[in-house]
Amino acid sequence: MTKFILLSLLFGQVALAQQNLTLTKSQMYADFDTLAQTIIRISPHIPVKKDLWHYDAKIEILNKRKTIDTITNDLSYFILLQKVLFANLDMHTSNNGIQKGFAEEQMNKYYNVRNNFKFSLGVNYINRKYIIVSPFTVNGDTIKIGSEITHFENQKVDDYVATHLDSRGGFKYDLKYNKFYFAGFFKNIETIFLDSISIGFKNEKGITKQYKMSTTNFTPFIKSYYLNKNDTTRVEYWEKENVLFIRVTEMKEEYIPYLQEKIYKIKPRVNEISKIIIDFRGNPGGADTTWTTLYADLINLPIEYYQKIDDLNNPTITDKSYYERGAKSINRVKDKTKFLKNYNFYSIVNKYQKLEPSNNSLRFKGNIYVLTEDHYSSTGSAVSVANANMTDNLITVGRTTDYFLGVGYSPINFRLPFSQLSYRIAPSIEVTNAKNLRDLMQDKIQIAVPNNIVDYLNRFNFKGDISSKEFLLQFDPFVKIVIKQ
Repeated sequence: MTKFILLSLLFGQVALAQQNLTLTKSQMYADFDTLAQTIIRISPHIPVKKDLWHYDAKIEILNKRKTIDTITNDLSYFILLQKVLFANLDMHTSNNGIQKGFAEEQMNKYYNVRNNFKFSLGVNYINRKYIIVSPFTVNGDTIKIGSEITHFENQKVDDYVATHLDSRGGFKYDLKYNKFYFAGFFKNIETIFLDSISIGFKNEKGITKQYKMSTTNFTPFIKSYYLNKNDTTRVEYWEKENVLFIRVTEMKEEYIPYLQEKIYKIKPRVNEISKIIIDFRGNPGGADTTWTTLYADLINLPIEYYQKIDDLNNPTITDKSYYERGAKSINRVKDKTKFLKNYNFYSIVNKYQKLEPSNNSLRFKGNIYVLTEDHYSSTGSAVSVANANMTDNLITVGRTTDYFLGVGYSPINFRLPFSQLSYRIAPSIEVTNAKNLRDLMQDKIQIAVPNNIVDYLNRFNFKGDISSKEFLLQFDPFVKIVIKQ
C-alpha cells in the first residue's frame, strides 16, 4: 500500500476507501468534544508538561477537531479518536476494557491491519541516538550492533518523531537534550498501512545508507534476542555470592503465593544473605498489592515516608471514584506550594505512610537493591516508594524512564455515547518531595547505570540464556554494580 492510499484512509481526501459513514458528522463532533474536554479537565499532567516538556497537549488535541470535516470512512474516524488519546502523551490515557458497537468493529479492523505489520527492530535510544542493538541483514548488508538510525521516511529521525507524537503511545522526553523519543517509533498508526518504509543507517565508518524495507515480512535478525532468554518471575538464592535474587516480570497478584513460598523457605538462612536484589526491569505494572506484599515480606523495620498526591478539582471526579480505588477518605485542599499554585491542583493525599513488615517477613537488615529500567504504572509506584525515604534499606539502581510515574490512583473509565469507545484517564499526580517540575516525574534513581553499547555486544555474543545467573553475574551491568556495593 502506498502513501497515497494511507493519506486517503487517514484524511479522506480521495474516494478510494469511501463508504457510508455509520455516524453522522454531528455525532462525530459530539464524541470528539466529549473525549477532548474530558481529557483536558481530568489529566493533571497536561499543564505540567506544557511548562516542563514544552508540549501543549490541549492545543494538540483541539487542533485535530477540524479533521472531522475531511473524514469519509469509519476507520478514519476511529483513528482520529486514537490520535486524540495518544496526543496526551500518557499511556494511562488510552483505550480501556471491552469495546462495543462501532468502536469494537473499527478496532477489529485496525488490529487486522496492525497484525500484518511484521517488521521490527532491536533498537535503543542511547545518548540521544537510536542505536541498533540486535543485528540483522537487509539487501545483502549486515546492520551491525552500534549502527545508528539517522533517517526515517526521508526525514531526519528526530524530525519525524517530533511531528508524529500522536501516532502511537509510549513517547518519552529527554530533558537533557529537550526532545521526545521512543525506540519503537517506527511502528505506528500510520506506518502500519504501508507496505514498505525507508530507513537510513549510519555504520561505524560514519557512512549513511538508505534502505527500503518491507513491513509485511519479519526482519531477518542474525540472532534472535528472545531465543536465548527464559525470563520468568522467580526467586533464586545464589550460594557463592550469598545473594537472594528476586525477578518480578509483572505486578500480577497471582505471583504473590509463589513469591511468598520461595521467600519463606529461605528464612532459616537469612543471616547468610549479604544482599537482596529485586529485578523490576521491563515490568509494565499491574496490582500494587504485588510489590507492597513483596516489600513487606523482606523488610526488617517499617518503611515510613511522606506522600502527597494532587488532582485537578473538577466535578467529573467524585469521591466515589476514589473510594472505588482504595481511598478511605478524600479531603481536597488547595495546593499552595509555590511552584504549583498556578496549576489549580488540590491535594487529595498529604500525610505520612507506613509499610509494615509482614508476620513472616525475612526481616532482612542489609541492603535491598531494586533494579529499574523501562518500567511503568504500578512499578513506578514501587520505585517511588523505594526512593521516598533515604534512610531505609531500599536502594534503587538503574535508569530513569523519562515518563511521569509515581504513586497515584487508578485511571477512571469512560465511554463515548455514539462511537461507544471505552477509554480511561489517570486523575492524579504524585508531588511528594517535589521542589521543581522535574521532580514531578518521580523517576529518579539512587544509583545510576550507564547505557553502554558494549553491554549489548556481550548479550549478543553470550552462548547461553541471558536471563541466567551466569550471564547476570558476568555481563549484566545492573547486577555487576550491585555486587560491587
